[in-house]
Amino acid sequence: MRLAPDGVAVELWVPDRPGAEERLGSRYAAARIRLQSGGSLGDRLEMAFARAFGEGVGRAVALGSDHPTLPAEFVARAFEALAGCPVALGPSLDGGYYAVGLRASAWPRARGLFAGAPWSTSGLFAWTRARAASLRLDCAELPPWYDVDRPADLARMAGDLTEGSATAAAWARLAPTTSGPAG
Repeated sequence: MRLAPDGVAVELWVPDRPGAEERLGSRYAAARIRLQSGGSLGDRLEMAFARAFGEGVGRAVALGSDHPTLPAEFVARAFEALAGCPVALGPSLDGGYYAVGLRASAWPRARGLFAGAPWSTSGLFAWTRARAASLRLDCAELPPWYDVDRPADLARMAGDLTEGSATAAAWARLAPTTSGPAG
């Protein structure tokens, strides 16, 4: 299964739950699995970027897990945008963002993008763009995409699933049938 553009190393940061590391490691053998520490989403993002840049990574993109149909092309565009800009943001239709990318040269100044952010609100994307400007960090904007947060989002997700993907297989097992109850 392809998780990112060719030549891009993939790390999956997962909650520290029993079996999570093993399950994902077997499903995504080419990805490096790392366990998330506690704290807010901002704390976890800060830690992931700090670790990546501390290990010599030049550009890093963090993606949300509630965007199962995000086109791989959008990930490639994030990395391309970082070639000319210190920050790349992918806005989600609910006012948040599905991706935040940073260049190592923007670190540690870019830590300010996460401290005090209004997580899980419709103003997160606008707040983050304004914060980037206040930190004198140019920000490239990626195409918008949607979150799968509410039951109403499932219909769009179902129409966008790629056949053979892990999400499509899970949806096939979980989706309500279109026929009503037997009567």
